[in-house]
Amino acid sequence: MRKFNYEDWDIEPELETGNDDFVFGNYVDWDRFRQDEEENLLAYFDIQLPWGEELFLSEYFELLRQEVFQNTSIVEDCDLDKLKITTQSNIISEMVIQFPRRKDSKSDEIISAVFDYYGIPSGTEYEYELPEKLQYWHNMLENGDLESEYENYRKYPLKFGAYKKTISEIALKVSNTSDTMTKKSLILSSFIISESLLKSAIVSKIPKETAISKFSKEILSKEIDNRLRGSVNKRNELFKQLFNEKAPKQEWINLRNSLAHDIESSTIQGNEISYISFIDHKKYTVNFDNLFKQQMDFYKKLRQIMKNDDE
Repeated sequence: MRKFNYEDWDIEPELETGNDDFVFGNYVDWDRFRQDEEENLLAYFDIQLPWGEELFLSEYFELLRQEVFQNTSIVEDCDLDKLKITTQSNIISEMVIQFPRRKDSKSDEIISAVFDYYGIPSGTEYEYELPEKLQYWHNMLENGDLESEYENYRKYPLKFGAYKKTISEIALKVSNTSDTMTKKSLILSSFIISESLLKSAIVSKIPKETAISKFSKEILSKEIDNRLRGSVNKRNELFKQLFNEKAPKQEWINLRNSLAHDIESSTIQGNEISYISFIDHKKYTVNFDNLFKQQMDFYKKLRQIMKNDDE
């Protein structure tokens, strides 16, 4: 059976940003895609839906022989087995049936069920739910549009005010949405933004060398970049070397790694998320409010460290 392949379509994801224009990533409104491409999708799967047409019984039975109707309960669920007979006849082959019009009440249900059968996504998918080729950050890295993290954070550091606003916005979105995958994606985004704040702080402390050669600058930039992109321990070690103080606690790291490697493995129940730690393979459950409180405590501690360093 042929299934939906997003690579066969010219899909343009939309960009999700915060009030300060910080980029969370891409998202795709699949319901709108279904609506905009309805006729093309039906043609793609060679589905015949003769909206509003009158059909002889032979044509009607031929219509029902389509794979999607044979392998699902769409005919019964959408009352396609109860269509109005518009022309009566003693000869069965001359009887005529009225197929529903596109604007009839059941038509949306028919379309939705057909598209579900062929695996066309529905709802809204965000950055870490999307295939890699539709992701904002993946494409930026693949296409070489991003500088080294060191140079990027030197030019465009994440400010404390912007961080606080963005985390508050994400917390509100998590609270307001009922979709579990959306919640997970938003939570993962908040962790990545917290990493960005720490990286911005680290880079701000590194003195800009002006009396060294271009070659030496490239080596320095590459070394710092490797440590910024490296493990949490590497970043924390660099932070301690620069500030002579331990980096603020990042208590969400195990959950962050779990979501980044397999976002579907975690589960959400009410206001809590449960996951299996890669460290000890045990199950942990964390309250959403605690997660965002941890990040705000991290923000306050980091800000205080930098303030003390400036005195």
